[in-house]
Amino acid sequence: MKSKFLIFTALGLLLFSCKKENGSDYSSTSTLSAVNLETALEDVETALDDASIYSGYFYGAGNYESSKGPHKGRSGYFSDCVEMETTEEGDTITTIITFTEDCLDREGNTITGTITRVETVSDTTSENSITVENLTINGYVINGSKSFTYSASNDNGNPEISGTVSLIIESDEGTMTKEGTRTVEITAGGDTDICMDDEKTITGSFTFTNFDGETISMEITKALVKPSECRYIASGVKEYNVVEGTATLDYGDGTCDNLAIYTDVDGTTSEITLGRHKGRRH
Repeated sequence: MKSKFLIFTALGLLLFSCKKENGSDYSSTSTLSAVNLETALEDVETALDDASIYSGYFYGAGNYESSKGPHKGRSGYFSDCVEMETTEEGDTITTIITFTEDCLDREGNTITGTITRVETVSDTTSENSITVENLTINGYVINGSKSFTYSASNDNGNPEISGTVSLIIESDEGTMTKEGTRTVEITAGGDTDICMDDEKTITGSFTFTNFDGETISMEITKALVKPSECRYIASGVKEYNVVEGTATLDYGDGTCDNLAIYTDVDGTTSEITLGRHKGRRH
């Protein structure tokens, strides 16, 4: 019996189940573990953001501007391992984007599976819904949806997508969910169609539920900035609210690295490593 108890205790720690006896609180270890998981999913969301932006009508993706059949648009984002199939009905365009097995995007994310995009186009905007079903990104299996408005020129004169996200994420350790609002603005490079010079600024708020069903809320209190030459978010702050109080994650001063500073609810700081990929893009 004692050995079984030790096994169950170890499993509980491994899965970050650190509730107090009343089952309603987090320990510092649990909160940090949840933050590490949530930040690991930024690569997943970034890949979905890029697919959402560059697969659209305003970047010439699909077959709407070519009599020669489907093509991948003017952005340069989609590699040879991506296939696109589009159909049009009035102002509505349906695009099926297929990433063949172990397809690498230009940020180094490994993607396999299919994204379905339905886009209704007007002069300078489009309304979009994206569905992902068993899409694998960096080993995570993603199911869910994004609904957003694409603006070719927002109030700042920049391209932008803004809307809601609802994702179920599965890994070897278990199932997570992430739901909320997300706005991605191209704050530099938006005057060209190519993706290589695009700096992205991200705002929004989410609820994140970890493997054990424990939920934290997150808000981007200082806009996240991902420079065009960097694979990582280089600046910005996320704020995490749990029963015990507020924790923060600071992505830095704009330096391109894979590090961020986590501050726990009690003021304790630690350094965490971001994502799965290292270094600058070459």
